[in-house]
Amino acid sequence: MKKNTNIILILILVLSVIAGYTLLQKETDSTTLLVIGIMLFLSVLVYVISLVKNLKNASELKYRDKLFHSLVQNSDTIYLMYEPTKEEIIYITKNVEEVLGLKDLDYEKRVPTLVKEILHIPIIADELRTWNKKTEFVSGMVAYHNAIYNHTRWIKIKIYPYKDKKMSYHVILISDVTKEHDRQHLLVRQAADIKSREQKLNQITASSYDVEMTLEIGTGVFQLKNLKEENNYFGENRTGNTEVELNKIIETYVYEEDQASVFEEVEKNKSIREKLEDNKEIEPTSIQYRLKNREVETWLESTLFYTKSKNGVFVTVLTKDVTENAEYVKKQNTLLQKALEEAEQANNAKSEFLAIMSHEIRSPMHVIIGLSESALTEEMGQDLKEDIENINTTSNNLLDVIDGLLDISKIETGKMEVSEKEYDLGIFVKELENFTKEKIGLKEIQFETAIDPTIPSVFYGDLAKIRQILQNILTNATQYTERGSIILSVKWKGTKENGNLIFQVTDTGIGMDEEELKIIFDENAKRSDKNGYVAGMGLYISKKYIDLLNGKMEAESTLGKGSSFTITIGQKVINEKEIGDIYAHTTIKKNVNAFDASNKRILIVDDDTLNIKVAMRLLKPYGVSIASVKSGQECINLLKEDAHFDLILLDQMMPLMSGTETLHHLRDENIDIKAVMLTADAMIGKKELYLKAGFDDYLSKPINTEELNRVLRKFLKEED
Repeated sequence: MKKNTNIILILILVLSVIAGYTLLQKETDSTTLLVIGIMLFLSVLVYVISLVKNLKNASELKYRDKLFHSLVQNSDTIYLMYEPTKEEIIYITKNVEEVLGLKDLDYEKRVPTLVKEILHIPIIADELRTWNKKTEFVSGMVAYHNAIYNHTRWIKIKIYPYKDKKMSYHVILISDVTKEHDRQHLLVRQAADIKSREQKLNQITASSYDVEMTLEIGTGVFQLKNLKEENNYFGENRTGNTEVELNKIIETYVYEEDQASVFEEVEKNKSIREKLEDNKEIEPTSIQYRLKNREVETWLESTLFYTKSKNGVFVTVLTKDVTENAEYVKKQNTLLQKALEEAEQANNAKSEFLAIMSHEIRSPMHVIIGLSESALTEEMGQDLKEDIENINTTSNNLLDVIDGLLDISKIETGKMEVSEKEYDLGIFVKELENFTKEKIGLKEIQFETAIDPTIPSVFYGDLAKIRQILQNILTNATQYTERGSIILSVKWKGTKENGNLIFQVTDTGIGMDEEELKIIFDENAKRSDKNGYVAGMGLYISKKYIDLLNGKMEAESTLGKGSSFTITIGQKVINEKEIGDIYAHTTIKKNVNAFDASNKRILIVDDDTLNIKVAMRLLKPYGVSIASVKSGQECINLLKEDAHFDLILLDQMMPLMSGTETLHHLRDENIDIKAVMLTADAMIGKKELYLKAGFDDYLSKPINTEELNRVLRKFLKEED
């Protein structure tokens, strides 16, 4: 277009010049000369407009190109174009190091080799080889180990093959999905009760079936396990891609005349995931077929069991020789289904039990923490104040432990969340000191702290997980040290706003050799000395927390001399004032910034007198008018007589009528009042359920004063 415009402009200019020259040779009136001048002017004008437009387009293209590269650089996916015939990379984004966690990567030499290695992985190569050219892309998730990595990574690959008249090429997307893979398998690694249920099911399965195949619908992961060595109908035990492995099994082992019906059954089951996600019950299905290349006709029956859990959708395929006794297999199928149902019932009962225990344990903790927190706002002697501070701090520490033990849903779903809050570093270090000295007991060990006095005093981060990490390491240090010293040092590397807190725990214990040091962060790592100590899971969990917090943990050790663990975690600074000597003063607990709500009324509904007392103490600084009742029915009756309350704090677990039922009755009576659920039922997902049930907000027991302040400001504070 640009070339055509330039040609037209040149022609107009040439014609104008020729016309002008010809007319100048003759006598020409002024009108004709004016026309020629206008033509020349219009030619120049059109050229200028075209030039400006081209410059604008070039600027826009440059901006879009810059925007594209910026987006790709910050993406979690590597994009590349690959010429398969010559095995050459045509184009690749510059985010390989960020996505795969590599450092100082030579793009010209190392990246092409890395990409070729990935593309030659058997599963990916098979996907490309068997591509039917009907689908838009082929994909796979593979376990990949390279000398650059310090452990195996899981990589997800999507390949879009293209071919035109001039050339063929692949557009390839590569993502590191190691964390997602680890989360999917966390239930198997951590839930010990699942193992016992698996053993029960395996006993039934091993006696009734010969082969077990597990198909994970979401990820496409396939596992084959021969339950009896003599009956390996489909080859050796292996893991791979579901579609590739199933096609291979059917084509290689199933009798030709039966292959069509088996393929039909496979296609039918591709819609299973949608049915299960809609919570539809799906009965087990069975299919019978013959084996290929058998001297004696052999019939197999494969039964498909469908299950949905928080980790995904699964199909378990159990296969048995039914040549002589098909009826026996059907009876065993019934037995297995019953066992699965019993296991599910046991799991539900366990979850209900933990929810009740969580409530029962958190309720008295609510009283201890609430009363001690309230008492700290009163005037008292320094010794008494320090004792109450210790009670409050220890209670909060115990609450963190309780949450970690009882919140089993975090383990079962593989979901660990970051929960950040403000904390005083000096108080935290003294807590760790008290914890460690208690662990040391009567051992001849000197515990020391080395805190850089220039470190900021107040930070913002996930204190509960940082505490758990350091307590795990300090516990190991006290276990494996009989005499000598344990030193906790803290340093800061950063600005006045954010940076890295660096904790180091050094002991003079038994130490480790190089082989032990390599595996200490693995799940199943165990080590023991002459005293029979066993460690491993604590460090494994600590490593998981470190990864979640995007931190780093390093270990050094010498056998017979001791060990040193260094933890680096990024933190935000809340108060840049230097911490100084943490033993030179007592940190005063910060009061929540209460506001005047003396013209407001709050109704507390709780069947426990102590809980009501705690709530009143915590509400006292606001000057609010408070009434209380001990049941849902009393609440309804009171609000029918006197509905002039600005807020209601409603407990859930009350006799005869729960908090949720009470709220529904209030709504049925058209009593419009802001209602906040106040409960010790703090399991994952409960907050969302209560909000969905109609509550305006949610507070868990023990009441966090900052959360209480947030709720009160939301519903009671008038705009200034």
